[in-house]
Amino acid sequence: MEHARLSASSAHRWMACPASIQMEEGIPDTTSAHAEEGSAAHHLAEQCLKQAVDAKAFIGTTFDAYPNYPVDEEMAEYVQVYLDLVRSYPGELMIEKRVDFSPWVPDGFGTSDAIVINDNHATIIDLKYGKGVKVDAEHNPQAMLYALGTLNDYDFLYCLDSFTVVIVQPRLDHISEWDISMDELKAWAEEASVKAQAVFADNPVTHPGEKQCRFCKAKGQCKAFAEHNLKLATDGFEAVVVPIEPKAPNTLTPEEVAAILPQLKALKDWASAVEGYAHSQLSDGHSIPGYKLVAGRSTRQWFDAEAAEQALRKTKLKVAEIYTKKLVTPTQAEKLLGKGHLVLKEHVIKPEGKPTVVHDSDKRPAILIDPTDGFEAAA
Repeated sequence: MEHARLSASSAHRWMACPASIQMEEGIPDTTSAHAEEGSAAHHLAEQCLKQAVDAKAFIGTTFDAYPNYPVDEEMAEYVQVYLDLVRSYPGELMIEKRVDFSPWVPDGFGTSDAIVINDNHATIIDLKYGKGVKVDAEHNPQAMLYALGTLNDYDFLYCLDSFTVVIVQPRLDHISEWDISMDELKAWAEEASVKAQAVFADNPVTHPGEKQCRFCKAKGQCKAFAEHNLKLATDGFEAVVVPIEPKAPNTLTPEEVAAILPQLKALKDWASAVEGYAHSQLSDGHSIPGYKLVAGRSTRQWFDAEAAEQALRKTKLKVAEIYTKKLVTPTQAEKLLGKGHLVLKEHVIKPEGKPTVVHDSDKRPAILIDPTDGFEAAA
């Protein structure tokens, strides 16, 4: 599949950090289980819209391009949320449509999941199947570039004058909509054009930050990002609202802890990226002063399991000693028996998860802690 150098999906990165495009050049693309699962869900959504069927019609189907992610009830249920929303908008529906926004961004194009045009209004709908980062529609550069491409490609037919951009994240129970007029979109387009031109400067500016660096392929080797994170770690957490000042007693106040917590994930991600870059450099034969690659710890295994099985059966060991049995998990049993089976209803419980620190914006209710719990009342 062809990808634009200044793609809509990476606009949050190159608009914020012009140097990121050049820095990523030559670094191979990587994939992950989450990305492949998301691609499978997008393909399911596309086929459902094209064939005018619900997602449940594909349960048990495995798409050739995504053999490890067959359509199960969970995927069908989440994708159906997207399908129902897309079908709720009246007008002409265009599915997986490539749009051209090159009048503002050099060689810029992208593929929008769904576009619905009704009279002079276009609705741009983007499915995000992941459950890691919540994304809002308001001022979303990817969706706005899709809207620009729609304006560029279809204005001569529909005389478009307004747009709605929609982000659907069914696994986070999150749907975000935002309206923007054509005049507002064109004004933003000029800003996007200036930022796109900055990418092609002889020495483009680096501007590290949590959002633009989160998925940047070059973050493990980026000096500006390293300096940014080291500053957070060693210079009083300047990026947070509450500065940390040495004082007695030498413990952090609750306010200081609240200031630090939002920075920890970025620091952990950066440390992991640097370690990954060091590993790739050493694997390619380059040197990192003071470091080397060594064989990691491993566990013994049968080099030929079938031959080992036959050999063990000829020893004094009993059959029960040679083999182990493991009960299937509730999730595996549900796939075999189907949702709502009596065995699942009678024998499955869902214990409380391990307490986790999250921001107040998280929808889950807070665990109420009684500090006196476990203490007997004084006589």
